[in-house]
Amino acid sequence: MKHITRWVSSLLLLLTLSEGYAQCDLAYDAVDEFDSTRLVLAKPVNIGYMIPSLYEEVEGPKMIEEGKLVFSYAESEDSLVSFFLTLALPEYEYLEIDEGGTVLLSLTDSMVVTLYNFPDKGVFDKNTNMRLYQHTCLVTVNNFYKLLYFDIEKIRVRYRTKKRTITLSPAQREAFKNNVRCVALALDLLPMKP
Repeated sequence: MKHITRWVSSLLLLLTLSEGYAQCDLAYDAVDEFDSTRLVLAKPVNIGYMIPSLYEEVEGPKMIEEGKLVFSYAESEDSLVSFFLTLALPEYEYLEIDEGGTVLLSLTDSMVVTLYNFPDKGVFDKNTNMRLYQHTCLVTVNNFYKLLYFDIEKIRVRYRTKKRTITLSPAQREAFKNNVRCVALALDLLPMKP
């Protein structure tokens, strides 16, 4: 009887782990053939509300997502081993942003995490008639584990002349946390080993 119980427990554990992998659908997981850089990229998550763009249609302005959020990991032989959080945000006007701690995350445990941001100058998106800014933020290992266990409630981006706050819905929070878990599973960081 003990053997059957152990066998059933083992089978249930395997099924649970395989379900975790089945729910993970990464956008990209490959090693570059030229420089041997491995990139693990989760699928983007729409964040915030629907907002009107500056692109006019017959019915009025085209409605777009307030932003997109992507979690990724990169590892190369040149000592690059990092997690990244990338925000893609459409803005109505040209904005300037400094490199540094300009992206803040408010987590469900009431903690605010500051991320180091490598911003770009934005590009014009002809589908929305707006500027699209990409904020690529370095995620330390400590913050990676926080993102594994706590949800992001809000994201604040500090431009030079403006602050922008995006609130995530419960479904968006769970989708992003699932993406962080999927990257961790792909890297064999879950389940955690003592």
